[in-house]
Formats: sequence, C-alpha cells, structure tokens
Amino acid sequence: MDLALCKGQTHYFFAPHGEQADAREAREAVASLICARCEVQAPCRDYARLHREQGFWGGENDEQRVIARRRANRARLLGA
Repeated sequence: MDLALCKGQTHYFFAPHGEQADAREAREAVASLICARCEVQAPCRDYARLHREQGFWGGENDEQRVIARRRANRARLLGA
C-alpha cells in the first residue's frame, strides 16, 4: 500500500454518504485513471477481491468485484 499512487487520495476511492450516481461515475473515472498508472494495481485488486472490500480498489468498483468473483466461482465449478 505504501507504493500505491492513490495514497492520500481516498476521496476518489470511497463514496461519501448519499453520493448520487452521476457523482459516483465521475469519482470512479478519476480513480480508474489513477489505478491505470499504478504499479501495484493487480495486488490491490486481488486483495480487495479476497477480503471483499468496499470502494474502488485495483481498478474495480464493488459491482465489478462481485462479477469477477462469480465468474471465478463458475470457472472453478466447471473445471472441477
């Protein structure tokens, strides 16, 4: 986490109470740009998936992580 480009910019990665959809979209667009340039994006994303974190982590929002978990679970079940 010390190497993350987002350090000190949590306002882009975690929603304030009562945030509207348009504001969320704009905030996550900025977060996505930061993540895209970050050298620790993959470990950050994997940590958030594993620990079921909330917010924008490793280039993914909450919904994207749920989809990724479901996809991984499906692949695991089909491969078993």
